[in-house]
Amino acid sequence: MNKTVAVLAAALALSACASGYRPVVDPSMSKAPPGYYEHDLAYCQNLADQVPTGNEAASNALGGAALGAIAGGVIGSFSGDFGKGLAAGAGIGAATGAARGTVNAEQEKRRVIDNCMRNRGYSVLN
Repeated sequence: MNKTVAVLAAALALSACASGYRPVVDPSMSKAPPGYYEHDLAYCQNLADQVPTGNEAASNALGGAALGAIAGGVIGSFSGDFGKGLAAGAGIGAATGAARGTVNAEQEKRRVIDNCMRNRGYSVLN
C-alpha cells in the first residue's frame, strides 16, 4: 500500500508542472512584439491553470481501481487469497489510473499554453 501512496503523491506533484512550462519559440519567426514574452507566458499559464485536473485524475483512478480489482481478484484466487489480491489490485489500479489522469491533464495544460502563445503571435516549436 505504501507504493500506492507514493504513486499518488507523484501524480499530484505532476499536476502543478504546467505553471513552470515554457514553450520553445523561434523569435525570428514570431510576429509578437519583442519584450512581451514573459507577460504573455504568465497570462497563458494562468489560463492553463483553469484546466480541471482533479476530475481527470479521479475518473481514471476509479476506472483503474475497477480493472485492478478484477485482475487482483483473479490472481488472488489462483494464489489462494482472493480478498488480498482484490484489495492489492484495486490499490495499484487506482494509483496508476490517477497518475495516468494527471499526466493527461498536464498534457492538456501544455496544449493550452502552446495554443495561447501561438494566438499571441509566437512561433511555438514544441
